[in-house]
Amino acid sequence: MKFKYKVMLYMTAFLSFFYVVSACLLIFVSFQTSLNKEKTNALNTHRMIQNMLLVSKDMNQKAYQYTLNQLASQNASMWKGIRLRESKNRILYYENGYMPYLLTQDDIQTMEEESCCLIRYIQKDTSHFIQISGLVDTGSTSLVLEISQDVTQVYTTRETQLQIYKIILAFVLTAGSVGALLISEKLTKPIRQLSETSREIAGGNLSIRSNIHSGDEIELLSRDFNHMTDSLEDNIHKMADSIRRQEEFMGSFAHELKTPMTSIIGYADLMRSQALNEEEQREAAEYIFSEGQRLESLSLKLLDLLVLKKKDFELQPTNLQTLIESAVRTTLPSMEGRHIRLKERSDEGFCQLEPDLTKSLIINLIDNARKAIDDGGSILVAGRLTPEGCEITVTDTGRGMQKEELARITEAFYRVDKSRSRAQGGAGLGLALCQEIAQLHHGKLVFESTPGKGTIVKAILNGGRVK
Repeated sequence: MKFKYKVMLYMTAFLSFFYVVSACLLIFVSFQTSLNKEKTNALNTHRMIQNMLLVSKDMNQKAYQYTLNQLASQNASMWKGIRLRESKNRILYYENGYMPYLLTQDDIQTMEEESCCLIRYIQKDTSHFIQISGLVDTGSTSLVLEISQDVTQVYTTRETQLQIYKIILAFVLTAGSVGALLISEKLTKPIRQLSETSREIAGGNLSIRSNIHSGDEIELLSRDFNHMTDSLEDNIHKMADSIRRQEEFMGSFAHELKTPMTSIIGYADLMRSQALNEEEQREAAEYIFSEGQRLESLSLKLLDLLVLKKKDFELQPTNLQTLIESAVRTTLPSMEGRHIRLKERSDEGFCQLEPDLTKSLIINLIDNARKAIDDGGSILVAGRLTPEGCEITVTDTGRGMQKEELARITEAFYRVDKSRSRAQGGAGLGLALCQEIAQLHHGKLVFESTPGKGTIVKAILNGGRVK
């Protein structure tokens, strides 16, 4: 059963019970009051007749009859019926009235001992009477005086009140049910809204909020619910962002691992398959060692940059020309068999850079330029010192890009030519990583491209220049 119907049922039951008890109590009190009033009147009448009979002692039957007839003529409504008899049941006077109960000797003895009257309520068909019996001590003998009063009107009034009560009860129950339904609808509407909102959130719509302004505890509950949802949405976004950064890190790390690992494998294979002199062996081993160290350092820095979003890397004075030469030398093995001319030139001088990440930036730009060249072409890597730091430019003679593609190439996992990038092992993470590294140096990437002629990428790094 729905909550609002339970509320309606409970309210209707409470109102009905309260009304039934109140009405029944009122009818009972009214009936009992009226009945007691009639009983008092009957007792007063009985006592008055009793006093009249005691005025004269030793009255005979005719005198009793005369006295009672005089009272009846003066006030015909004093009694409904009257009976005067001796204690041995000889009737001295009788007037029509319904008095079926005949006193026994035990009743008479009780009245004599307790000096009281016997009161009985009698029903005949639809009529009701009060029969009052009492003793009249005339001196010579004791007489039994019995009168009856018609109290049918009291019972009729009660029945009328009960009928009216039933009609009103039916109306109250109907009106109460409708009122309770409307009230329960109003009371439970905020709860239903809150329930619908919770189902929306459970379905994945974290932006929805409950908008309840009832001015009561439900509104406070709604505010707490919204606060909880805000916290939940924030935590989920943080978790999603953390997962995204971890995925980017794994993709970027695999991407960064490819070029130096190709060089390391190439030099190791050279040492394994060819007879090198001592100087060549030392040079190859030195390169393998330095690239291995760089990969170890680079993996930790990528973790800080992409997963932990660390922005306070320590920049250090770095020879721009030496850094570019090292990056070009690392990418040379990937150019073999592609007929690509890789050239470099740079100003001589120092600027503030993070060397491992900057070298990774240059390698990524060279790798993207290589992928843009189908077969045969040239790549130029140029370094220029600026007052704010340095500027590294990579120019290729490849396919180039459309303007709408330039706006998205720094997005993670975006690839201009998906079929070519997939065939060449691209994951769409290189330029996104380069953008992060450029921002780390308070700089940016600038792209210029012409379809069919090539692309120019400028990495402006404003980490500072060393005088």
